[in-house]
Amino acid sequence: MNFLYGRGTYGRSIFAGRLNGSGSDSERGKVLEFYPGQYTVIAYAKDGTKTAIFGSGSEGNAISQLKFEITNTGCGQCQLSFKKLPGNTDLDYMQRIDIHLFGDSQPWYSGYILTRPVEGTTDTEYKFTGYGYYNKLDYILIFKTYENVDVGEIARDIARQAEKAQGLVYNAVKIPDVGYKPAKIVFDGVTAAEALDTLTDFALDYVYGVDEYRSIYFKPRDTKINEQARLTVGKHIGSYSPSWDASKVVNWARIKGGNIDDEGEAWLCTVQDTASQKEYGLRQEIWDLPSAYEVADAQRWGQNQIAQYKAPVKSAKVKNVKLEYPYPDGTFNVRHMSTDGQAEIRRLDGKAETYPITKISYTISGTDGIKADLELGEPVFAVDKYLLGIERKAADMEQAQQSAIKQLKGG
Repeated sequence: MNFLYGRGTYGRSIFAGRLNGSGSDSERGKVLEFYPGQYTVIAYAKDGTKTAIFGSGSEGNAISQLKFEITNTGCGQCQLSFKKLPGNTDLDYMQRIDIHLFGDSQPWYSGYILTRPVEGTTDTEYKFTGYGYYNKLDYILIFKTYENVDVGEIARDIARQAEKAQGLVYNAVKIPDVGYKPAKIVFDGVTAAEALDTLTDFALDYVYGVDEYRSIYFKPRDTKINEQARLTVGKHIGSYSPSWDASKVVNWARIKGGNIDDEGEAWLCTVQDTASQKEYGLRQEIWDLPSAYEVADAQRWGQNQIAQYKAPVKSAKVKNVKLEYPYPDGTFNVRHMSTDGQAEIRRLDGKAETYPITKISYTISGTDGIKADLELGEPVFAVDKYLLGIERKAADMEQAQQSAIKQLKGG
């Protein structure tokens, strides 16, 4: 479950800087030995030994369909459908699975099993569901106060806690220093996922998640064109459905933090963009940032948010991406895309649009082969996001109230 770190007791929720995939593009790109249509699912025991291999070419392959997602926080949901039920020793609850496509020795996905069919079922299609290791960040609680500590060091501290508690892989290279030290950040029983999300508020244009190597990353947002995602309508993709949403424009906001002043107020600052106001009219919001205690921290965050929301939000859906591509010598390779960087979609009229890559969805079956779809930009407003925003707002209010109680008690 991806958290929306909600802003706005009276306004809306803000999506806080999550546009990413793995921690290193050097681990992706050209597949060294390309085998068209090949897919492999490897199940591992806790000690790292393989317990089973499923997929094309494996003996007794019973997979009828395989789906998985790479989202803007790394590996997301997955679903495996079998014609024959694997035994518990082959594929059980909480068991790690890695998915390899096109004969690539590097995994395209790593996650763990959350649900599996129960023995004795009369179903004839056996479905297993799982999630990437980002999901484990929801089960780690952070109780700690950081004062004048680089945001990158705070993220590394959280990653070390995640390695001890949930077995994620700590890799300091994927969590560099930010070069900014917030005056004070208080985490009072928030999840590791929420804590990392809050840190993007202070780092500005940083992204985070857990990649297919089960490593937490926290790094600058890549705004360059992703070379694996240069796509032309009618040549590389089957359909392209763009959407521009002006309902999310905000060009004036007042920010409420976690600090209560002598008059009992928590307002820290206001931010605005006058050019946007002239273009789209005055559009105001109240944003909550309960982890901020100083005006400078709130001002820094607010200006970044205004920069993102001062103009209409662009999004698009792309279907049936052609993953294989030819080399001049007649051989082929395959696009191993990530959510790093921007996708460039060249239209039939020759003009091009760029979008952040939000989600890559893969569907694999023996009959239809390997297919990929893309979601680009910020998703169009949906009811589920609205409901989740309400839940997050309630948590923000609770944290702000706890901060106020602590101050009143002299804590």
